[in-house]
Amino acid sequence: MNRWLAASAALSRPVTDDEPYPHVCGRRVDGTGTRSGRPVYLQRRDCAACAQERPQRRPAWPPRSGSLPLAA
Repeated sequence: MNRWLAASAALSRPVTDDEPYPHVCGRRVDGTGTRSGRPVYLQRRDCAACAQERPQRRPAWPPRSGSLPLAA
């Protein structure tokens, strides 16, 4: 059983890989033990659960010009 370290720190409880990744957006993580010592405020872009819910961007097709090799 592994622990999600960032989620565990944000939620102040052990979060294991047996449960779905929890939302940590809007949470404050204490900066103790970091280089700056300042707290970190997690935003939606920092939340793995939010990232899983967002639709994936599809690559542009056809490839943009200049990305295909030229014929000799």
